[in-house]
Amino acid sequence: MDGLIGIGELAGLTAAALWACSSLFYGRTKLSAWQINFGKNFLASIILCLHLFVVTSLAGRSLFAADRNTWLLLIVSSAIGILIGDTFYFRSLQILGPRRALIVSMTSPLFGAIIGWTVLHETLSFLSISGILLTLFGIAIVVTERGAAAETPGHFPASMSRGVAMGLLASLCNACGGTFSRLGTFGSEKLSAGGCDPLEATVIRVCVASASCIAIAIVTGQLLSTARKSFDPSALRSYLPAVICGPWLGIWMSQIAYKNSYLAIVLTLTCTTPLFVMPMLRIAYGYQITGRAIIGTLVALTGVYLTVA
Repeated sequence: MDGLIGIGELAGLTAAALWACSSLFYGRTKLSAWQINFGKNFLASIILCLHLFVVTSLAGRSLFAADRNTWLLLIVSSAIGILIGDTFYFRSLQILGPRRALIVSMTSPLFGAIIGWTVLHETLSFLSISGILLTLFGIAIVVTERGAAAETPGHFPASMSRGVAMGLLASLCNACGGTFSRLGTFGSEKLSAGGCDPLEATVIRVCVASASCIAIAIVTGQLLSTARKSFDPSALRSYLPAVICGPWLGIWMSQIAYKNSYLAIVLTLTCTTPLFVMPMLRIAYGYQITGRAIIGTLVALTGVYLTVA
């Protein structure tokens, strides 16, 4: 790739920082993973629709411009990445805590590299591949240090193996969802999809996830009970900031990244979330930042530089 860092790479890092912030709020929310996903998708869909309405009104263009095949790709991306993947991730977050859940989520770039190579026919240079591996190694140093267990919130506890399994499934869903999201946003001549604006793609993905959550709740007869718990004032106060950081701004930034960079690179950059989580944990909860964590951070940042160079 040309240049030091492009808009896609910058958007990917911004998304990572936003998701780091949202993870702290989600991890402390006393709701089930499904209830969190239900509430955040519904609220985010309202915010995003208002955002899109304002932007398209000021620009004097139609609200939605995506063609049918682009919609289909984004619907599949939403179902896999947001509806299913986020539920798995929230469960992993509840069991493992922020840093240990995020180390499992680092497997997304590996899944993404395989999918990007086999499905999207993307080629990565040796330098980019080295950067991806070095970034993952640096993050591993950061999040595997002792003391991570103390960061587990303690809500809905389960075994370590279950938490890891949930995290791996979330990573696979994230990589698959990212693949369809990139195809839908960037466009695919082979699939006759013209692509669309990143904000429009974000609105489609989140609104589809919200509608799917509501439909599932209706079918299972749990709509009222789920909505009552998800929108309880005390619960709302705990995760509404996360909705703003994650499903609204974070996913929007990730769509910009998918449109302007390679899948494996975007997934790698968004996996730098643990590097942003560390200082946030220090500020918000007083956790100590060790020398090992600093070294891991520098290694990962070097990897990021090589990835986007």
